[in-house]
Amino acid sequence: MPEPTRPSGVVDAFSQRYGRRPVVLSDAGGRVNLIGEHTDYHDGFVLPAAIDLRTYVAAAPREDGRLCIRSEQVGDEVSVAVSDLHPPGTVDWTSYVLGPFWALREDGYELPGADVLIRSEVPFGGGLSSSAAVEVALVGLGAFLAGRPIEAEHAALLARKAENQFCHVPCGAMDQVASACGSENHAILLDCRTLQIERVRMPPTWALVVADSGVKHSVAGAEYAKRQQECARGMAALREAYPSLRAARDVTLDQLISERGRLDEVSFRRLRHVVTENARVMEAKAVLARGDAERTGQLLAASHESLASDYEVSCPELDLLVSIASGTPGVIGARLTGAGWGGNTVNLVHEEQAESACAAIREQYARKTERQTVARVVKASRGLVVTELG
Repeated sequence: MPEPTRPSGVVDAFSQRYGRRPVVLSDAGGRVNLIGEHTDYHDGFVLPAAIDLRTYVAAAPREDGRLCIRSEQVGDEVSVAVSDLHPPGTVDWTSYVLGPFWALREDGYELPGADVLIRSEVPFGGGLSSSAAVEVALVGLGAFLAGRPIEAEHAALLARKAENQFCHVPCGAMDQVASACGSENHAILLDCRTLQIERVRMPPTWALVVADSGVKHSVAGAEYAKRQQECARGMAALREAYPSLRAARDVTLDQLISERGRLDEVSFRRLRHVVTENARVMEAKAVLARGDAERTGQLLAASHESLASDYEVSCPELDLLVSIASGTPGVIGARLTGAGWGGNTVNLVHEEQAESACAAIREQYARKTERQTVARVVKASRGLVVTELG
């Protein structure tokens, strides 16, 4: 199993804080979604990649059965007995670090107490799945402490269970699967119904750039749940004509259009996004494989327009970043990534122009908004890595 690339600082910080070395280090990537937004919880298709912005967690066991977890990013810690873990009524940062241990315990893992230190490079609320990265890393770490190493796919399922049932976020499986199962230089085509994974190689002369709008979001917010309710309302109307429909993933565009009169306008537009976005994902797999920059750019542009107009999850800052990138030399295509309402855009860029594109996006965004942005190159990276420390 490969060594994590930046482990020494986390190990040293743990040793300094707790006066002993950790016995295990686990890390998992944030994720960027190339295309396929708000399709995962409709049993649809997505095309994400784990990235080389990582979350690292180090731990050593305790004999008193307590989990003592410190997040450097938050600057705070939480302590609770393993036996007392239960889903909270109010969700905060502690829910995301305790939930993975609860999910492991519910799955039959016999967890000891532990001191745990978390260090993350994945920004909070940026649409790069900081929550999934910490959940997946902690599931891998907890399984090691319990003496039962875990496969990446199972780690992803338990991490999703933690987010759904402990953090009360009704998300699909995309973020956790990408974080746990990523592969260097590859995206993942994920069927969110079957959880079947197909790795799709990125064109070697293309780079990934993420640009931060500076607007924080939370997928636990009311708007996220509202979109699901609006789609559910539309699906209920469609089933009057097509009773066998299981999920929005099964709806064709012809069916949706033919039954438009049954749906209210909002539900129609929400479902139109899901149906057309699924089609874009499947086409994106093919155009990436042949390195078709022109068509890739068109698909990303159509995805962003659909998210902005039909699903209404964009914001002026994201729209501006996409507009800026679309006129920047070297940029193949741009769209929002993540749930929306803030966070980052993802940009596919010709590699030799990636750094100049980052500089141009930063300069133009600052000039038009008088706000600074972070635009940087990231790489499609590996998933969960758990390392026993000697």
